[in-house]
Amino acid sequence: MTPALGLGIASFGVSAVGAVGSHQSAQAQANAQNEAASSNYKYKMKIRERNWDREKFRYNRSVSQYKRNLSENALAANRAYASEQQKLNNIYKQASFRNQANLAQLVQGSDRAAAAGMTGRSAQRLDNQIVSQFGRNQAIAAESLFGAGMAYQDRVGSINRSLQGDNNKAYQNVAIQPQLGIAAPPPVMTPGPSPLGLVADLGGAAIGGYQTYNQLNDA
Repeated sequence: MTPALGLGIASFGVSAVGAVGSHQSAQAQANAQNEAASSNYKYKMKIRERNWDREKFRYNRSVSQYKRNLSENALAANRAYASEQQKLNNIYKQASFRNQANLAQLVQGSDRAAAAGMTGRSAQRLDNQIVSQFGRNQAIAAESLFGAGMAYQDRVGSINRSLQGDNNKAYQNVAIQPQLGIAAPPPVMTPGPSPLGLVADLGGAAIGGYQTYNQLNDA
């Protein structure tokens, strides 16, 4: 091997090693960037999944509490309904007792008139007074019962509105269901160096080595 050929080969080798080293360095840098981008993407997706699990847990817990609130509201309303119904029943029971007492007074008044030997107009006048008083008592009782019934309806309506308001308030905590957050966009991978570039660099190294050989050979 002539010195010129040896130096030409050496020149090619140095240039080729540099080209390969540069190619590998660029490829390693691209690989590192892609690995970092991929790891960051996986981390973001894991955080998204954990946030979604946490939101679902919170919402499910709110739904359970909402159902308990509805049950408690219904029980409270039923107790209030029963109390109002009992009050109304007592009013009607008292009215029934008073009506029986009025009927008894009506019969007793007629019996007293008969026992006193009252006849004719005197007896009729007394009967009319007794019957009139009985009628007034019945009218008063009817008006009282009507008022009690209207008051009962008002209180029951208030209970209904309160129940609906409490249920609506409880529903606000579960009205909006959680939504899965928007996923992070997939990473854009950094392309590595083109193999064609390495081939071109190696070709350039070969040409440089050949030129070195020619220059030394001509000298």
